[in-house]
Formats: sequence, C-alpha cells, structure tokens
Amino acid sequence: MRSELVRAARGVLAAVSLLAFVALFLAIEARVTSPAVLGGLAALGTATLLASAGRSGARQLLGRDEPPLANDEETTTESDAWLGEAADETPWTDRSDRARGDSEPDWPLARLEPALDDAWNRWSDAALTVGLAALGFGALVVLATYPGDDPPLGLLMLVAFGLNGALVTLPFVFK
Repeated sequence: MRSELVRAARGVLAAVSLLAFVALFLAIEARVTSPAVLGGLAALGTATLLASAGRSGARQLLGRDEPPLANDEETTTESDAWLGEAADETPWTDRSDRARGDSEPDWPLARLEPALDDAWNRWSDAALTVGLAALGFGALVVLATYPGDDPPLGLLMLVAFGLNGALVTLPFVFK
C-alpha cells in the first residue's frame, strides 16, 4: 500500500514538474507574465523534478548527465523494420534519425522526458491531463474577462495548447 502511494505521489509530482516547465516556456514565449511568476514556475518545476526524479533527473535536465541508451549500439535488421516492413524498405528518414545518435537533445524541454521517465506512471497521465485542461480553461477565463480591447495573443496560445494538450493526453489516462 505504501509503495503504491509513493508511486502515485512521484507520478503526480512528475506531471506537475512537466506542467511547470511547459507553462514556463509558454509564459516566456507569450510574454504575458511578470518575472516573479516566471521565477515561481521555474522554482516549482525544479522542486517537483527533484522530488520525483531526484538529482539524476535534474542533471539530465541540465544536460550534464547522459540518459542511459535505450538500445545497444548493435542493431539487428529486425529492429530497423518500420511498421512490419523489411529493413531495406525502412524509410531513409527513420534510419538517418536513428543513425544520427544524438545523445543529448538541443532543446531543453526535450530533456524532460528522459529526466522524468522513471517516475512517470498512470497517475502522471491523469495529473497532466487535468493540469493541461486547467491551463486551457484558466487562460480562456482570463481571455473572456480581459479588461482591454485587444487581448494578448499569448492567451490564445495558452488556450489552444492547454485544451488541445488535454484532449491529446486523455486517451493515455484510460489505457
């Protein structure tokens, strides 16, 4: 029972961390928040990342620790097959993407997935879906009650990303 609660807590914290960093990214791009809110989102994301994934997750996010490779350097022809096709029929883009062998993504948000991979579970999917829906509906409420004549375009981005993200992640909750 205790281990299930710990797994659930780690999963929810992983989703909160992901949501905090995505909200931080969107807030920076939309330019609709103050520096104090940006700092708070960064602190929340870092604290929940440390709580869910530990120091190794934080090092992976900062790009200082390489995540373990998913497969060995030796790949068989069966592992190169794409959607049941033979290896020689595998699209060249798929082979070149895997052959590139980038050990570290250039985009900092792309490093979140390997950092949170160990802590991610069904509770994370549920918390992510609810969080994205709350972000979308919250931005929609702020947009509807905006006092000026011309609301910021960033609010429309938050509505679109929040609601669409919630709809995309919804099937993962019920799998």
